[in-house]
Amino acid sequence: MYGNGVLTNWFTGFDAEFAQIYCSPGEPVNSICNRYFQITDGQMGKSLLGGKKAGGSIKKKTDVEQIHYLKQNAQRKGIYGFMKKVSIFFHTLVMILRDFIWCTGRYNKEDLNTFVKDFNPDVVFCPRYITPKLMRLEKLVSEMTNAPFVAFTADDEASLNGISYSPLYWMRKSFVHCLFKKHVSIYSHYLMFSSDQAEEYKNEYGIETETLYKCWIFKDSFSPKKVGKPIRMVYAGRLYCNRWKSLAEIGKALKEINKNEIRIVLDVYTTELLTKEQKKALSEDCFIYVRGKVTPAELIEIYHKADIALHVESMDKKNRLLTRVSFSTKIIDLMASSCAILAICWEKHTGYQYLKEKDAAFCLSSYNEILPLLNEICETPSLIQKYAEKAYTCGKIYHNRGVIQGQLKRVFEEIITR
Repeated sequence: MYGNGVLTNWFTGFDAEFAQIYCSPGEPVNSICNRYFQITDGQMGKSLLGGKKAGGSIKKKTDVEQIHYLKQNAQRKGIYGFMKKVSIFFHTLVMILRDFIWCTGRYNKEDLNTFVKDFNPDVVFCPRYITPKLMRLEKLVSEMTNAPFVAFTADDEASLNGISYSPLYWMRKSFVHCLFKKHVSIYSHYLMFSSDQAEEYKNEYGIETETLYKCWIFKDSFSPKKVGKPIRMVYAGRLYCNRWKSLAEIGKALKEINKNEIRIVLDVYTTELLTKEQKKALSEDCFIYVRGKVTPAELIEIYHKADIALHVESMDKKNRLLTRVSFSTKIIDLMASSCAILAICWEKHTGYQYLKEKDAAFCLSSYNEILPLLNEICETPSLIQKYAEKAYTCGKIYHNRGVIQGQLKRVFEEIITR
């Protein structure tokens, strides 16, 4: 499965029939795909201990009450959940253990082969962060069908970029890099968020590449809204990879701007529990209000009442390299939010480069730029309406569902007819 609802976003209303092989716990809840084959960490681990082979077809729930239950209990449990928690402290060790389990565990090849043969795909689409686990699975499926493979990645998955003082980290990273160099020939086309990464893959691996982004259904025309007093900024999302430090820098600017009167504030919506350091940095003393978790429907309404939506990344070297080619799918959501977008990122970050190129957001690549920009916005609030329309226009031109689905259709049809 792929995170952030991207598959549902791309393929809602797409003229095709779908079947999916996925490697996470839980059961599917969507209106697009009806045929599933599931393989989990737990199944693969048990197969090594003498249990039955891993993997099997599952039936999607159709009863309304069952679907409601699945939505209410969409949590990662069992071995998967345990390993996720442990990996916070022993990440590389957990990944190596997981690699070993998936590379040596016993697949239920008979049932997997039956699933693939019965569906008889025209294209095998592989949206994932590459790992030894998934390379083995893709290789296995490639032996069961002659259909061409198309890959998608949203991360710097196989390069040797990064910062770590752990020999185990570099051993595993080099291992994945070497495996990938041999494995990449399986793909007929490679899609990704980053134009820089697309060029790198094309040059290094000799494979056809291009960028692909999330889509949205945009209204026919932009509807401007009145700027609030005080101006309200919103950040919704996780605080990891030191994103919270970028929010804290905004807080420092807000203390300066609001010393005589409250002119601009920041609301933060996140599911994460804050550390003492984070609570102090993201406090009401800095005109930052941490609101907690909200539903997607509630967030749409929050954006409707706000003026500026934030996209932030960390500025420290380690996390800059880690997130360099990432393009948050949330950026497209923000284009349709009716807010202006303020992006605070490293200048070589894919999301920053894209928004800067399209002139679709206020773009800052240094913390020193935050105070001057926010002062300018407070003095000239009409800038918010100007950039809200720029964001909307960019979304409508480049990220309309018809445009993105047309791109996917073209790619699939081209490789099928080769």
